[in-house]
Amino acid sequence: MSRELSDLKRSLKEATVAMAMDRLYIEGAWSELTFTSTEAAIQSMLEYLKNNELGRVLGQIKECRSLWPNDIFGSSSNDEVQTLLNFYFRHQTLGQTGTYALVGSNQSLTEICTKLMELNMEIRDMICRAQSYWVFTDFLPDSSVSGTGL
Repeated sequence: MSRELSDLKRSLKEATVAMAMDRLYIEGAWSELTFTSTEAAIQSMLEYLKNNELGRVLGQIKECRSLWPNDIFGSSSNDEVQTLLNFYFRHQTLGQTGTYALVGSNQSLTEICTKLMELNMEIRDMICRAQSYWVFTDFLPDSSVSGTGL
């Protein structure tokens, strides 16, 4: 997932630069789309991303931000590329728990994964120790019970 998102980020950044140089995009000449809901807009964006129509999806997010300012699409001060990466990640990992992706790191993914595995093992060991402590405390005598006779 990290590699896929990194590749998508690079492609979106390149498309952003290409759009900035193209007068048609600067003047907002992309086709005006009208959506009835944010869900429909997101589905359309995901389809554009899937089909590698990056110029269209970048234009579309700008339109969605004007239709729904400061909503799920963010505002004009937010990075369009990051917003699109978030949508894509959420869509790709729908129904999966514990999924994460590292994007834009200068370290190799192998080094990062190794370090995360080490940290995961340390956390697991701490949880195991804490659980054994809890079990031990379950067997301590109850101080509220008074003396018993034979």
